[in-house]
Amino acid sequence: MPIFNMFYIISLLLLSILAFAEGESASESPSFQASAERGQKIYASVCIHCHKLTDEVSAVGGSGLQGVMMRYNADWLNTWLASPESFAKVNIIARKVLDANPYGLVMPILPDMTNEHKRLDMIEFLKTLK
Repeated sequence: MPIFNMFYIISLLLLSILAFAEGESASESPSFQASAERGQKIYASVCIHCHKLTDEVSAVGGSGLQGVMMRYNADWLNTWLASPESFAKVNIIARKVLDANPYGLVMPILPDMTNEHKRLDMIEFLKTLK
């Protein structure tokens, strides 16, 4: 794997770890309201390193996020964001998404995305990218 790709992966993981915060699940907090604004902040601190807000593929092969809600539904994205590799073992579409990276990079489990509230915030933000 080229040094450039390893640098991006290591940087992404370090940034994700720094942004990590535990939280209760949405089912434990009935008053939780997903927020596109919070989701945009997550994008700006974590996702921006591998994904563009357009429909263009990024320099590291991350898919463009524009129109993502027209390609996948919220439940699919929630499962994907929680654990892309695990989901790809049981979902053929998720497998194709992972296999589509031209550099062989795999979206890691991001600490922020282990938090259901943050996943729901991210999905709320993705809904704005039409």
